[in-house]
Amino acid sequence: MKRWFRDEAGSAVLEFIMIALPLFIPLSLYLNSVNGAAQGSMDLQNISRQVARAYTTSTSEDLALVRANEVLSVYQNQILPIHGSREILTLAIQCGAIPCLSPNAKVSVTVTASPSGKSGSATQIVDAWRSSG
Repeated sequence: MKRWFRDEAGSAVLEFIMIALPLFIPLSLYLNSVNGAAQGSMDLQNISRQVARAYTTSTSEDLALVRANEVLSVYQNQILPIHGSREILTLAIQCGAIPCLSPNAKVSVTVTASPSGKSGSATQIVDAWRSSG
């Protein structure tokens, strides 16, 4: 029995587990939160790009705003709840020309999430072959 207690085989593994485990748990929690923040920013960037595409490919300015709000609504009502987010999204559209859907005009879209204050932006250019009428 004395020989069994004096045998140190496997003690290095136990020491490593006892020291490393308390260090790895906070590290994994930190990396998980960083990943969540980065994913949220990428989601806002993606929705901004999708809203800008819907806006710039519309046939009229009236329809463009309706389409942009519909894309934002789908994201707000279907995708955010899957991730457990309770953010409210707001939309801001800036046009580089008047009318906004003029050929080669830049359209910038910014989607802001409240209460976190995070935002994502995207710029699309209206196609050059669009008729101005």
